[in-house]
Amino acid sequence: MESNNKRKKKDKLDCLNNFLAKLNKKILTSSPNSMKIACGAMGAILDKNKKLILKYSEEGIPDDLPILRAYIWKILLNYLPEDPKLWGDTLSERRAKYNSYKTFTEEKIKKELSEKKYKSKNTLTQIIKDVYRTNSEIKFFFELTDKKSSVSAEEVKKKLENRKTCSFAKIEDIYYNEKECEFHVDVLKRILFIYTIFCPDISYHQGMNELLAPIYYCYSYDQTYTEETQEDIEADSYWSFFNLMTNVSLSFVAAKNKGLETKGYILSNCLKYVDEDIYNSLEKLNIKNEYYSYRWFILLFSQEFKIQDLLKLWDLIFSSEDKYYYVVYIGIAILLKKKDIITKGEMVDAMTGLQNFSDINVDELIKDTKKINSMYKQYLDDFILNLTKLPTNTNDNSQ
Repeated sequence: MESNNKRKKKDKLDCLNNFLAKLNKKILTSSPNSMKIACGAMGAILDKNKKLILKYSEEGIPDDLPILRAYIWKILLNYLPEDPKLWGDTLSERRAKYNSYKTFTEEKIKKELSEKKYKSKNTLTQIIKDVYRTNSEIKFFFELTDKKSSVSAEEVKKKLENRKTCSFAKIEDIYYNEKECEFHVDVLKRILFIYTIFCPDISYHQGMNELLAPIYYCYSYDQTYTEETQEDIEADSYWSFFNLMTNVSLSFVAAKNKGLETKGYILSNCLKYVDEDIYNSLEKLNIKNEYYSYRWFILLFSQEFKIQDLLKLWDLIFSSEDKYYYVVYIGIAILLKKKDIITKGEMVDAMTGLQNFSDINVDELIKDTKKINSMYKQYLDDFILNLTKLPTNTNDNSQ
């Protein structure tokens, strides 16, 4: 009995010990600043200090410590508990549950095919159409999950092209179990489809792939430094995405109600308080906030920035318990950067500027966002949370 208790205690610590060992190993090749941040974040994690973990995320997780970002995201997305000694049990339970979902979903599709009932085809078709457009400039998503695969380059290219459509003819066309020729986009597709099966009230909406992809990329990028399997990464990505959708799913179904209108209203009023010139110019040009901001609220800027920049931006967004809190501040910072083209250009110029972010440096954007938050926090926070009337701003609006 005593031996079993010792083994159970050891198993509970294995996940934590593995994380610390791999992080320590990675720290040896990181910059001095990254080392300092990692040591502080490790201390916060071990102390179960969620407030301090949020602070490290807000300040930015170093890109040369992908394992740290992956674990902090898992904590902030409420997948991993704050107590690291519980990580082992949580991961084992959640991963097993997701694997049961995979089995159930595969059997469901097999049954539909055998009975010639194609209830899932439309959903799958939309998911496939979207995932094969996901971050198309990044090779990663169109690479094989098995780096040791012996499949020829010609065969890989052929299979990738074939999978861009949903024939719904046989199980192998939809639910790929050939591990030697499984692409990362196949995993995205499977996660999204399983989500629709177990969350039918929300189902699938265009753009959900853009929220899943950065999470999956973040956790896969971390694979080099952990002993997690591809199956582990898939399960962890599912549950993190599931928890994120708990926060943002209303934005997808809010197109027919007042949800997005309220968020747009908040952004407009906060903008008017921070810089009335931009607000008035947008009004004069008849550029309504839904023309540019709804996508920000729905997709958390995932279509506006390259993946590495987006990871930094999401560190900031995830550092707030209310994900939309920072979306508003980031949005204002973007509009301030676009001030010249908005106040001096025509409607076409302004709209083009609001749809092209290639001129925005994300590190500077994050600094500007924090500056806005710091300068106007007393008033804007209360307005965002309570929708109380903003007082007249007597500050100099120039940034």
